[in-house]
Amino acid sequence: MLTQITIQNLLLFKREDIRFAPGLNVLTGETGAGKSILLDALGLVLGERGDSALIRSGESQASVAAQFDITDHKALAALLKSLDLPLEDTLILRRSISRDGKSKAFLNDAPISVSALRQVGELLVARHGQHDQRGLLETREHRQLLDRFAGHAKPLAQLAQHYQAWQEAQVRVKALDAAIAEAIREEEFLTHMVHELTELAPEAGEEAKLTEARIQAQQAEKRRAGIEELRELMEGQEPLMNRLIRAEKLAERLALAPLGAALSETSRALDEALVALDKLAGEGAELSAEAMEDRLFALRDAARKYHVLPDGLAAALAEALEKLRTLNHQQEDRAEATRREAATRAEYLKAADSLSVARAVAAKKLVAAVEKELGALKMAATKLQVTQTELPEAQWGEAGRELVQFEVATNAGQAFGPLAKVASGGELSRLLLAMKVVLRETLAATTAIFDEIDSGTGGAVAEAIGLRLRQLSSHQQVLVVTHLPQVAALAAHHLVIEKQTKAGNTQTRVQTLTPAARKEELARMLSGATISAEARLAAEKLLQAS
Repeated sequence: MLTQITIQNLLLFKREDIRFAPGLNVLTGETGAGKSILLDALGLVLGERGDSALIRSGESQASVAAQFDITDHKALAALLKSLDLPLEDTLILRRSISRDGKSKAFLNDAPISVSALRQVGELLVARHGQHDQRGLLETREHRQLLDRFAGHAKPLAQLAQHYQAWQEAQVRVKALDAAIAEAIREEEFLTHMVHELTELAPEAGEEAKLTEARIQAQQAEKRRAGIEELRELMEGQEPLMNRLIRAEKLAERLALAPLGAALSETSRALDEALVALDKLAGEGAELSAEAMEDRLFALRDAARKYHVLPDGLAAALAEALEKLRTLNHQQEDRAEATRREAATRAEYLKAADSLSVARAVAAKKLVAAVEKELGALKMAATKLQVTQTELPEAQWGEAGRELVQFEVATNAGQAFGPLAKVASGGELSRLLLAMKVVLRETLAATTAIFDEIDSGTGGAVAEAIGLRLRQLSSHQQVLVVTHLPQVAALAAHHLVIEKQTKAGNTQTRVQTLTPAARKEELARMLSGATISAEARLAAEKLLQAS
């Protein structure tokens, strides 16, 4: 709810603090007093286009500040959170413009962009007049308004769930398609890789083992060469054993028993040494340094080819086998995902169709209620229709697959068309009022402004307009600029706008009327510049009737 607006140096306004109240607020005053300037000031602070021509003559800057009570305004709280702006029960918007055309905007003293200011403003105030193109005149809002009127929160939530499930299923199919396409591109390469690495049969940690084994093989080869040299020394052209045997026999013939025993012992020792030599020669026969080199080269060559370390070849083989195996499973998974996507799409369509039918039923009720209000506003010939047009599949969403649009025909036999294009200024204002009365519980903005909605009317029509404005004000704050006393008399809060000239200096002033001053203002509206006793009596009767 708008509680106060402060205007400085804006055209006829020097400095003015204007307070507003809950319910129906009316602004009256003579033509040219500055009522439209007040609305321009409010538009400026709500994010509308600023112009340095609005600055009061002789001043370098103009500013407008508006204070709102936003207690329990959930939609605004969500918007402020998304904009990373502070949230308090009281919100102050401020806008300034300078002679060089520069503009600054603030929310509770935090600087914000004009676009952010406009977003905030749209949730706070809805302006209605023949030139206003927001709110009910925006086709993109019509579906939401119809659903709120019909109380479709539950089916909308269910439809959103079906839509999300369908979208997730579509994402799954697309992901599998991409994975399968990638796997097919890799299949030939993977098959060759599996064949080559299977033959190579790499093992984790094999490189280190081979390096150690190669060192051992090299050492073994050196040992075998030494053993062969030792054998050559021991056996030579005439083996040492043969000479020992002959020496032993000669010692026996010479009866040299101690020498024979020693030679016999030496023969046995030599025999054992030869057996040990043969054993040493056999050790490490399976280790070949050349074989180790070949194996290491093969592993490292494969590692370079497949961009892994040698120790990663076994894992690379396992991964390639898994990819080939997965390709078959992916085809099966895709078939299942496709079935899931079709099923969720069907569920979404069923829910969307059900909601479309419910919308059609609600649309008839909405049309009947609005046309009833139009009858009371002396617009019985005006007809409203709600169209539902199916959108292309690419535009389907959580709220359904159709465009909802309010259209109007203001005369019998006239074709229906968009609200803003078919109705005249006065007709449009009354049409919007009728719709707002019917949709009053669905509207997001906490304040509604009607600019001369009663223009060109009077008598019973004016009274009907006033009664509906007051009815609407029981759900949201209403500000009305009016020239009709029948409307002004119904207000809970009456403000008068006057233009005053002192010492050649003209400025607009706004004051809240006391009961006595209010009767006098109504009498002026009834009779003109010269207020008669009859006008005062009629004003009193209007106030009593209200």
